[in-house]
Amino acid sequence: MIKLIKNELFKIFHKLSTYIILLIALIFVIITNAIYCYYDELNGSYIYYEDIDIDEVNNYINNYDPETDSLEDYAYNLALLDVYNLSSRYDKSSWQYQAFMNNYLNLDIEYYIEMHQSESDSAKISSLNEEMLLVMQAIYNDDWKYFVNEEKETLEANVANYEDLLETDNLSDSDRLEYNKMLYISREQLELVNYRLDEDIAFGDDYLNQAILDIENNLYAMADYLYDGDINPDDYEDIVKEHYENEYILEEKIDTKSSDTLRSVIMNFFTEYSFLIIVFVIMIAGSIVSDEFNKGTIKSLLTVPHERTSILWSKYLTVLLTIPIIIIFLFLMELLVGGIFMGFDSLSIPAVIYNISTKSLEILNVFSYFLVNLLANLPQIILLATLAFACSVILNSTAFAITLTFCGMIASEIINSFAYLYDIKILNYFVTINWDMTVYLFGGHSIYGVTMGHSLLICLTYLVIMLIVAFVVFIRRDVKNI
Repeated sequence: MIKLIKNELFKIFHKLSTYIILLIALIFVIITNAIYCYYDELNGSYIYYEDIDIDEVNNYINNYDPETDSLEDYAYNLALLDVYNLSSRYDKSSWQYQAFMNNYLNLDIEYYIEMHQSESDSAKISSLNEEMLLVMQAIYNDDWKYFVNEEKETLEANVANYEDLLETDNLSDSDRLEYNKMLYISREQLELVNYRLDEDIAFGDDYLNQAILDIENNLYAMADYLYDGDINPDDYEDIVKEHYENEYILEEKIDTKSSDTLRSVIMNFFTEYSFLIIVFVIMIAGSIVSDEFNKGTIKSLLTVPHERTSILWSKYLTVLLTIPIIIIFLFLMELLVGGIFMGFDSLSIPAVIYNISTKSLEILNVFSYFLVNLLANLPQIILLATLAFACSVILNSTAFAITLTFCGMIASEIINSFAYLYDIKILNYFVTINWDMTVYLFGGHSIYGVTMGHSLLICLTYLVIMLIVAFVVFIRRDVKNI
């Protein structure tokens, strides 16, 4: 058997097509790392506002008719004109520009509304003027703490207010639920503000600011998840995971989300390279038997002192051996090329995943995370390889074997969509619904309502059926006229 397998491997790696695929794979690795390294789009921590159309603003102001037009719209455009002039020195992605668009703009709108009232309040106008001057001074002096302290005072007042409201007698259940949610949100926001002050984290677009922003954006959803008993927790799985992973980033001050690192590419290895792996394996599996018939070498192969079952087993085991071979090749090329492009330092940063089932963070080194994902991806790769192998045996045509396997892989997306959208339970026994084991990692679950045990059993059943059919056909096939 070992001799037969060695012979099969020898034939595979003496084919020009094998080296063409490996060369294409290497080129793909280089391109992938170049994209990660040079074309990564950073997600800034701040809103990127659209340009103020100053011509449109001026046109509105110049044609304003107090009899027909809204005073609020007029005040808004006057304030926009002020912001346009005052913020010209800042980039739209800067925190200073955001402060103008949020803090200063709102005060300025209120100021102009009061100024154009028939009976304006001079004390209020004076107070608004003072506030706007303080905001301008803080922005121009790069005093980000001014805005953080302002927010802190507001949040402390909100926390005290909601705590008092919850002490109120005869609160309805709906009010109590709402106050608890708002208290949670205010406390979490206050904790983030205090963290920023304690750690002296200025506004910016670095990973700490991004983590703070992500937590803030998810707080309302987290409040629903924690306090609303009627919701479906599965709908909040991604939000909960992201929330606790961001908390880890803030606690440990480790950038676990950077996408322009070697670590990131390895963590997404099967997302990037699974198609290449499958192409390589399918081409080997789809030709390993049919080529023998097409070239007429099957007769000489059957003359060796081995049973047909041993010959076919050797070919199938060779197909399975090509899976780790191509994965190891791509992994080593990724380490080498990725290290050259992006350096190796990021490999020391762990993979941080929140386990929704155990409600705890799991910390793995990058290579352990890779191995876990490898095991979860193997069922799909093995089943597609076995399908191509069985087609190669049954059809005696390399082209048909490879084409049918790829068609099956493409059709799987359609089948899976139908199963999910229309809740077709009978499709839960179809292999494509079950072959993706990555959904069960770290407390995950299948959207189709099947369990991991069910999926493994279905995959094993299909594997056995395909092998039995292939072996029966091969053993009974007449090769006299080939």
